[in-house]
Formats: sequence, structure tokens, C-alpha cells
Amino acid sequence: MADGVEPGHQIERRRNQFSRDFAYFVYPLAGQIPGLGSASGAGATLANIGGTQTDFTGFYVNGDFTAAGATFLDIHLIDRLLIFNTGYYTYKVAPKVFRRGIDSDKGDYFLPFFDGTAAVGQLALTFDERRYEVYARWVNDGGTVDRVLDRFGNEFAAVDKRYQTENLLNLGFTVDITDDVQDPREGWRAEGVRRTSMEQRFMTSRFDIYDLNLTGYVPVGQSSTWAFNAFYSSAELQAAASTDYATLQNAMGLQCGAITNPAALAQCQATEAQFVNDRIAYNQYGIATPLGGTQRLRSYPNGRFYGGKSASYGTEFRWNLTDERTLMDWWILRGLRTNLQVAFFGEIGSVADTWNDLHRRFRYTYGSGFRALFSGVTVRLDFGFGDEGAEMQLFLDYPWSVFSIDRPG
Repeated sequence: MADGVEPGHQIERRRNQFSRDFAYFVYPLAGQIPGLGSASGAGATLANIGGTQTDFTGFYVNGDFTAAGATFLDIHLIDRLLIFNTGYYTYKVAPKVFRRGIDSDKGDYFLPFFDGTAAVGQLALTFDERRYEVYARWVNDGGTVDRVLDRFGNEFAAVDKRYQTENLLNLGFTVDITDDVQDPREGWRAEGVRRTSMEQRFMTSRFDIYDLNLTGYVPVGQSSTWAFNAFYSSAELQAAASTDYATLQNAMGLQCGAITNPAALAQCQATEAQFVNDRIAYNQYGIATPLGGTQRLRSYPNGRFYGGKSASYGTEFRWNLTDERTLMDWWILRGLRTNLQVAFFGEIGSVADTWNDLHRRFRYTYGSGFRALFSGVTVRLDFGFGDEGAEMQLFLDYPWSVFSIDRPG
């Protein structure tokens, strides 16, 4: 029987879920997030500091985007019961924001230039060797939109460049009936979260976002596994804003009337119409958790497909090449490498503004990847292929996460 496991469970934990083995590592960071671009830098992690279960990670990357952050995780206010996590991030990014819907064109987007910060704090109650958890996560975002360009380089004139803040409250749960939280090989996991914005932004409706994430793990051979995932997300209206075209055009249009060249005027008016109509759709239906990027539909850029509802389904075969606890003690790292892994995956996903339209058309991704598990951290390199090309991603943690580094809220 694994350490710390109570009798009576059909699936036992195969190792202690509250390790206190000290580890550290310093590492280069060079990779890309689809839709944001590539960047490079460095990071450092200290795990189980001073005989506790507290971990620290700091990082800095610079390139097509700039980001830095520091986190303290697994601060046990009450041992194995009440856990506190906190983090602080700064970023300067210009993500591609595509038009809504599953049929949107990859060349139809605009570029908002963000410069901001995010602070995160979470309290979690955990029971029975982390099989059951409930948590409250608070996120404070603050920053400015320096400018917004359409795909032709035209700048939106009526952009609010004032410093703005937004507070989010996320309430969630996890039921984890698997043999290991970090690297499950059998069992199932269910996660649910409600994301609530505490403020209503200018000319924008306010929605709550409900996410449900279900994953099953089927053991294959001695140490490999076949994973299956289903994910659903829905935006539910809480406070409505205007859906009148003229009102929104006056508030946030491109001011095309100042353009005298007929061709440029027509281009400006077409872009403005798309932008205003997208805001009308948002104010009616909101945006559920998007598909594309590091977690779901990995052959597409971050946030590629979105609407009022979203769903995705995935399967991934994880073939473990090694399965031993190897102590690595070099000057840049010290810790346990538990296994190396090759993965093969396939995913489909759909977005729409109503449940009735949700599954009428799907996008797909297939690919392969390589993973290394080291002292509680999973490093993965994935190559995804789909009908808009391919994406390579170097990232932390397994896919299908409810929260990830590039979407902490």
C-alpha cells in the first residue's frame, strides 16, 4: 500500500501526495505560445523549501512578448488540509484576437497591445490525500491598452487608454480518484469552476463563466496510460450592456469619416462593422473559455475559437519510456527524475453562441509530444497539426488544465 493511503479505496495512490523531498533547478526558457509568438529567458524553482511542502518559482522571458512572474505554492496553513497559493505576474503582449465562431478566418483578426499585471491568491481545502478539494481563487488584473490595430495596420481611434483593473473570483472543486495527482495512470478526475467578474467594463455585458472538465485514465501495460478528456464551458449573462449598433459605433468606432480615399474608407468601414458586430454578439452571448493554444486544440493559436459556449474532446496515449526515481545532483539542479514519456494525441472542439448550434461543426488537432517529469514538474514539448497548419509548444504541465500559466484566471 502506498505511503499515507487510507484503506477502503478501489484505486490507491501509488506514492505520497505530500512529498517533502528538497529539489531545485535553474533552467533556460525558450519556446512559444501560439498567438503570442516566441520568447526566451530563464527560470528557477525551489521545491519543498526548508523541509516544508512550499515551492517557489520565478521566471523572466523576452521576445515577441515580455512576461515575468513569481509564485509561492503549497503553503500549508493547516498541514494537509488548508493550502494557500499566491503569484504575481507582469506582461506586455499583443495577442491576435480573432473573430468569434468556429468558421472564423485565421487571417481575420485585430491586435490589442496590452501592458499589465496580475496578482493571484488561492485558498484550498483538501481531503483524503488530495482526492477531494474545494477552492476559492481571487485574481486582480490591472493595466492599459496602449493601442488596437486591425489586420491592415489601421488604428482604432476610440480606445480607452486609462489604467483599468478587474477583480475575478473563481470558486471550484476537484474530485481526483486516480493513483497520482501529478502523473495519473488509472482512474478519473472531475473539475468544475465558476469564474465571476466583480466589475462591469465600459459598454460590455458582464457574464459568469462555468467550466466542467472530465478526464479518465486507462492503464496500458506496466506503466503507460491512455487518457480521455471532455470539456464544456458556458457564459451566463449577469448584467447586460447596449446592443445598439449606432451607440457602440459612436463609443468605440474607427472614426472612418475622416478618411477621404474611397478604397481606404471602404476598408475602414468594413473593419469597423466587424468590430462593432462582434461587440454586439459579445453583449448578447459573452465568451466561454476559448479553444486553441496550450491546453485544447493544440494546433491552433491561443484563443483561436470562441463563442458563448465551447466544448472539446481529446484522447492521448502516454507511453512511459522510463519509470524509476533517479536522483540528479548537478550544480544547476537537484531532484528526482521519475520518468520520460512520449505521447500521441487527437482532439476535436466546437464553439457556438447557443447549445443548439454547439456541435454542428468541429475543428481537429492531432500530434505527438515528449514529456519529462522532474520533482513535481512536468515539462512537455508538443507538435500539433490541423487544417490551419502546425504549432510547436514548449510548456509546463499536462494539457487539459482548468488553469494554466498563460491563463491563470
